[in-house]
Amino acid sequence: MRITVLGPWGAYPKAGDATAGYLVEYDNRSMLVDCGSGVLAQLQNYKPLHDLNSVLISHRHYDHIADLGCFQYACLIDTDLERRSEPVPIYIAEDPDRELPYKSMKGSSIERIFAEERLAEGELEVSFFRTFHEAYCVGMSFEYKGKKLVYTADTCYHESLIRHCADADVLIAETSFYADMKDASKYGHMNAAEVGLLAKEAGVGKVVLTHLPHFGDVAQLASEVAEVYDGEIITAYSGLVITL
Repeated sequence: MRITVLGPWGAYPKAGDATAGYLVEYDNRSMLVDCGSGVLAQLQNYKPLHDLNSVLISHRHYDHIADLGCFQYACLIDTDLERRSEPVPIYIAEDPDRELPYKSMKGSSIERIFAEERLAEGELEVSFFRTFHEAYCVGMSFEYKGKKLVYTADTCYHESLIRHCADADVLIAETSFYADMKDASKYGHMNAAEVGLLAKEAGVGKVVLTHLPHFGDVAQLASEVAEVYDGEIITAYSGLVITL
């Protein structure tokens, strides 16, 4: 399994970059996880859009879904050009009581996903768990040939996340604030100290810091995580490749 970071920023992209987006490749298949602002432009540096097999969206906030409508247009065009023969399934996490923000179009099919559900694609199995955020949001656990990758999506710290992240080879964790932001939870996010605690308590092999802030010295985040967690720490950037 190979993961390419397409966008590491929270809220909005830095110039020429992107917010949340991750390309997951396995067994000649490819999956896009989140589709934030700027993600489609980044993705095409690595993969033609018509080669994507599925899309997973953690929640409906714009920095995770902004490019999705454009992706649906690409699917329509690729279908008309006979570059795509089957509609691509787009799985969106949303509260059961809310209407989905997107509809199926030619070339793409919109489906709901919920916490506690599982999705199997070949030898890859994805399980979804509820996170602690303003919008209905799911984290994702990817298991493939004995390896485990966990993506927190957006969340504040909560002890119940530990069991979902337990023993992950790689934890991709939102790190929206520096350690001195003690009340990060009121924004629905984690600070660096909380990410370190989650990684330590879950016993993960490596943590990748993402959903980065637009202020301060981003390099400081890793050193703050390291005060709590003694495993490998990587600060995400567009183009970062993780192989499991």
